[in-house]
Amino acid sequence: MIHRKWSLLTGPATILAGIIGSVVVADLLFVENDWLRKTDQRKQEAATSTK
Repeated sequence: MIHRKWSLLTGPATILAGIIGSVVVADLLFVENDWLRKTDQRKQEAATSTK
């Protein structure tokens, strides 16, 4: 019998997490229209309009 250090489910989960992590990092580094920055700008605009 072959002793497996990892379960059969951990391999695909690790690969999928690596792909998702790479996409998020590439999005943050290379995409100019960040969805994170848009939400920050909306909050700042809302704060300045109430004053």
